[in-house]
Amino acid sequence: MDFFKKNSMSGWEEIGFLFYSCGEVLKKISVRAMEGYRNLFFMDDTLRVDFFRQKGISYTQRGRYLPAIPMLERVVKHAPDDVEALFHLGFCHFKTGHEESGTQLLERAFALDCADPRICAVLGMCYIHAHLYEKAIMVLSQALEHHQDNFNIHYRLGLAYDKTGQFDQAMKIFQSALRIRPKEPRIHQAMGFVLEQQGKRDEAVKFFKRAMELVDNQRVG
Repeated sequence: MDFFKKNSMSGWEEIGFLFYSCGEVLKKISVRAMEGYRNLFFMDDTLRVDFFRQKGISYTQRGRYLPAIPMLERVVKHAPDDVEALFHLGFCHFKTGHEESGTQLLERAFALDCADPRICAVLGMCYIHAHLYEKAIMVLSQALEHHQDNFNIHYRLGLAYDKTGQFDQAMKIFQSALRIRPKEPRIHQAMGFVLEQQGKRDEAVKFFKRAMELVDNQRVG
């Protein structure tokens, strides 16, 4: 059982794992009774992986990216094909400024599950930040075929088309995103920028004004 050394956890983490482990053992006993009782003592590593996965994902979802990273790294080290851990770890790396390592982790997750809209949307965002717009278009276009109601995929694909100068295609994608979230200021602003680049300033101003109105409404609300 050399996956996690005892001194690799803080005191509170060790206590948390102890309670979690005891709970899982009790579940196993209630299900299997005394049959397999001896095997429960050989599940330490598996329980630790599950414990750190749950804690790491919980931290990520609450925006606590820094404490989530070491927990998820332990999971990925033990289970390198754990898609959920790879996704959350990649997202944490990206949010803490380690965009290159975050992208690599998300690429690993994408290779294992290219149909997950969360992975596609975040990986596409990473590519856009790295100015790898063609890669973003490839990933997001593929995802859009299966997730036509996903706002983030539409929005980021539109941005990627905009960045490559494909303004008509960008507007088409943004219009679809607008139908999904008609009161999203970012879409109105993005469409305004596209129209401005096309020399359609009067139309662009209308979208910019609408974006400002929606932002003001959100502040009041």
